[in-house]
Amino acid sequence: MFLIAQDIQKVVLFVGWLSLGLIVFFILYRRLLKHLQRKRYAKEQFFILHPIEKNPASGVIQIYFETHSPLEIEISIFSQDQSFHQVLEKKTYKKGGNIIEIDTTKFKNGRYFYQGKSHNQKTKKLVEIIN
Repeated sequence: MFLIAQDIQKVVLFVGWLSLGLIVFFILYRRLLKHLQRKRYAKEQFFILHPIEKNPASGVIQIYFETHSPLEIEISIFSQDQSFHQVLEKKTYKKGGNIIEIDTTKFKNGRYFYQGKSHNQKTKKLVEIIN
C-alpha cells in the first residue's frame, strides 16, 4: 500500500511540473509572437499593383491596383532608360479595386515601367508598348 501511495505522489508531481512547463512555454511563445508582429507593417498601409492583362500593350490599357484602406498613391510611367517620366495621377484612392486607363498611342514604342508610389511603398511593373 505504501508503494502505491508513493507512485501516485510521483505521478501527481510529474503532472504538476509538466503543466507548469507547458504554461511557461505558451506564455513565452505568445510574447515572442507579439515581439515579431510589432515589427510588421499593417496591410492597410500597402497596395497591390497588378500586371496589365495584355502585354505587349496597344491602344487603351487599364492599370489595376487594390488598396485595403483609402490611400494616397501616385501612378506614373517611365521609360526603361529613365529618359522619359510622366505622372499619370496622384490622389487618394478608395478602398478596394481601382482602375486607371492609359492611352498608349501617346508614347513611343518600347519598354516602359508603370509605378505606384505611396508613403510606405514603391512598386513597378514592366510593360512593352507596340502601337
